[in-house]
Amino acid sequence: MKSTDRKILFFDIDGTLITEDGRRYFPDSARRALAQARANGHLVFINTGRVYCNVTDEIKDAGFDGFVCGCGKSIYYDGKELFHNDVSRDVCRDIAYACRRYDMFGMYEHRDKVYVDGQNMENELLAEMVRYFRANGIFVGEDVDSDDFEFDKFCCWFADDNKNVPEFREYVSQHFDYIDRGSNFCEIVPKGFSKATGIQYLLDYFDIPLENAYAFGDGNNDAPMLLYCPNSIIMEKGPEELKRQVMMVTDDAENDGIYKAMVKLGIIEPME
Repeated sequence: MKSTDRKILFFDIDGTLITEDGRRYFPDSARRALAQARANGHLVFINTGRVYCNVTDEIKDAGFDGFVCGCGKSIYYDGKELFHNDVSRDVCRDIAYACRRYDMFGMYEHRDKVYVDGQNMENELLAEMVRYFRANGIFVGEDVDSDDFEFDKFCCWFADDNKNVPEFREYVSQHFDYIDRGSNFCEIVPKGFSKATGIQYLLDYFDIPLENAYAFGDGNNDAPMLLYCPNSIIMEKGPEELKRQVMMVTDDAENDGIYKAMVKLGIIEPME
């Protein structure tokens, strides 16, 4: 294959590869399509807001060439870490103290561990996430004053009546981009990093032109990569406004949307 013909494909996980119909499964049609794309000489990458330790074994074992994790904060290829950006520990601790002051319940995510503030955990959704991580063998620390406390990105839950959110948002905007995910939940990522910056890093690494990059997503948190790639594919259930801005709308995951899009785009051939 000529280098100019090689394509690189980026996939969100939840709602894109994994169904959100209550069953949460990885359709066989998508697995086979990904394998066929690789057999055709193309590269396939996960591109997720999740940090690496929170990518499930089901996804890690599915045969991807690599992973863009934490909204571009960590990049892996062929089992090796190509890139990782550190947030200074002073900034990490300052953010944890700010969450206390503004009544924000933070979950601090690092590539290989997760932290919460043991003094600031009175939120059931946060507690549920802690139980989930521990049940899946992920280390969850509770001491933000520890010398080991660090994070790549973080997210917060807050109460309906929390009037401090605008001030908190302004405070963190010194170093971070605040992403409102709705339902009293936000995701906060260091400035200069996104799913799109992860794509550009790999385009430079492999010397692949942007016109050969394909992004598959389903929600507003995928907007940076969907709007960056000229070949952008969103699932049918995606936001209407974003659907108007992408190249293609495909069926949802449970209706073989990934396979159908890849056939229509000529990345793979129809399979019986």
